Amino acid sequence: RAGQLDALHSLTTDYRCLMPQQVAAEIRTGTSLHPELARVLSCDWLDEVELADIAEIVAFARFKDELGGGENRNNGEAAVLARTSVNGGIALIDERAGARIAQREGVETHGTLWLIINGFRTDRLGRVDAERMVDDLRSTDMTLPTNGAGLFAWAYTDGLLP
Repeated sequence: RAGQLDALHSLTTDYRCLMPQQVAAEIRTGTSLHPELARVLSCDWLDEVELADIAEIVAFARFKDELGGGENRNNGEAAVLARTSVNGGIALIDERAGARIAQREGVETHGTLWLIINGFRTDRLGRVDAERMVDDLRSTDMTLPTNGAGLFAWAYTDGLLP
C-alpha cells in the first residue's frame, strides 16, 4: 500500500523470498479494501509456497494456537513462523507477538525497519530514501517504532547501526 514494492524487491535481491499461501490469502482478502495489494501477488521474485511437510503443518497449528485470533487472524504470521522454524531462513514479521515467539523458538526474525536499515548499510538505499520509505509505510497506518526523521537515531539505539 505504501507504493514501495520495487524498493522491497531491491532490498531482498540477496534472498529467496517466500510467501506462505496463508499470507497470500490475507493479501487477497485485503484487496477488497486496498486494490493496490493485488500487485504483490504477481511479483515473480516472490514465491508462494504451501505448508505441505507434516513438520510444517504441526508447527503451524502450534503457532496458530498460541497466536490465537480465530479462524481468520494471525494465519500469515503462524505460517511464516512454521515455514521458517522447520526450514530455516529469516522470518520478516513486524507483529510483536509473532516476533516474541520467533525469538523464544530460536527462529531468526527481523522487521521491516531492519530490512530498510540493511538496505542502507549495503548501499541499496540512500538515507533520504530510507526515511521516506518509513514515512510512506506509516502513512498506511503501519505501526512502527519511529518515523522517517527518527529512523537513524532509532537504528543506532537498537543496535542496527554501529
